[in-house]
Amino acid sequence: MENQPMTTAKDDSITVRGLSFHYRDWGGQGRDLLLLHGLSSNARFWDLAVPHLTGEFRVMALDQRGHGATAKPDDGYDFPSVAADIDAFIQAAGLARPILVGHSWGGNVGVQVAADYPGILAGLVCIDGGFFEPSAISGATWEQAETAMAPPDFAAMRLTSDALLEGARTRMASLWGDAFEEFLWANFEVQPDGIVLPRLPRDRHMLIVRAIWDQGVSRLFPRVTCPVLLMPARSDNPQRTGWDVSEQMQAQATRAQSLLPKARLVWMEDSIHDVPVQRPAEVAEVISQANREGYFED
Repeated sequence: MENQPMTTAKDDSITVRGLSFHYRDWGGQGRDLLLLHGLSSNARFWDLAVPHLTGEFRVMALDQRGHGATAKPDDGYDFPSVAADIDAFIQAAGLARPILVGHSWGGNVGVQVAADYPGILAGLVCIDGGFFEPSAISGATWEQAETAMAPPDFAAMRLTSDALLEGARTRMASLWGDAFEEFLWANFEVQPDGIVLPRLPRDRHMLIVRAIWDQGVSRLFPRVTCPVLLMPARSDNPQRTGWDVSEQMQAQATRAQSLLPKARLVWMEDSIHDVPVQRPAEVAEVISQANREGYFED
């Protein structure tokens, strides 16, 4: 049967809005589920979680504009354009009112889709994203956000593939495995001189950072008519940066629940930002339980 679970994903591409979009299709049984990765990520981010989902869902994961093996145009990284990509992909792939699951920036994209295209989604799941509004943080400036969300300057670092791999293995030791290595290489390309660079160019990355600053995602909440499942990560020992916004993000998640017409808030306790990689079975179970309970029904 077409929708039976696959032991491995089928990689394919489809042209929508004049661009080639790469996606991974695991098949599966049940309603359609479309997975969106975060900024500077790719569809393989979901590889560990998907096997826990295909018993209840037909699952696809998309490389968004500029990411992974999808086309990388010079423009179109604002939220309305990216949301239009998702709407066009849903229609071209023949998905029937899917549940859209977005991680981080992908969650904010999901909110834009739900607001701009009412009726296209059966539900929206936002995993540590979808509520992040850096411009609404008290005292925050664009300069702070620009610095905090800028990627490393890989062109200046001139890393070889071996150096990149060793550094990633050291930083992500607790999560490292074959799936994480495959995910890493879907984010980078080896240049003719042996130096590795991100598939998402730095200038496109910063266009998305600026779009996140400008979006004002909370203004979209009243327009979101589908059920929303918010799954923010929380930890007693959050990763510290020069721009620590962990408390403000918790407040924004709670505020999102109050402003969305239908929202459920489930805290992913003692979790890192990339909780679908850290705890894939737990993430899948929260989504599946909501579906079994009929949360995403009209």
